[in-house]
Amino acid sequence: MIDRLSAGLGRVAALAYFATGLMLAYEVFMRYVFIAPTIWAAELSQLCLVWGTWLAAAWLLHRRQHIRITLLTDHLPPPLRRLQEVVVLLLIAAFAAAVVWYGAPLAYDSWSRGRTTGSMLDIPIVWSELAVPFGCALLGLQALAEALRTALHGPSVPGHAGPEAEGIQ
Repeated sequence: MIDRLSAGLGRVAALAYFATGLMLAYEVFMRYVFIAPTIWAAELSQLCLVWGTWLAAAWLLHRRQHIRITLLTDHLPPPLRRLQEVVVLLLIAAFAAAVVWYGAPLAYDSWSRGRTTGSMLDIPIVWSELAVPFGCALLGLQALAEALRTALHGPSVPGHAGPEAEGIQ
């Protein structure tokens, strides 16, 4: 279930990045062709980038597409490599849990105080702050699922779990 949720939100992240590109292209066009910059494009594109980044983190972990340095781990015997992979995934889950633990109250504080970006668009800042604990909660769940999968079946090959392999269309 977590794999499907991560994949679905990964697609939402891709759409957020696409929307960012469209907004920034529109902003550049309006600014330099019509000398009429928007008040919304830069700020909304930043919001899309923040949410896109945090929504994609779990999906990329599942697909093993985060940056990895494997100089030493590639030479480990299979049992140690499996153990190393499980330990790393559990550390990712612990880090994600800490970010949720400390990040959620910060977002709640911004919401309860009514903080905004202070820009012309004046978006409530909680909209961007919630992306971090939400994304880390998903990342932590995915890391636990991957740790269990690795403990049972061994380390995965980077990029192993594409949507086609999972039957997700």
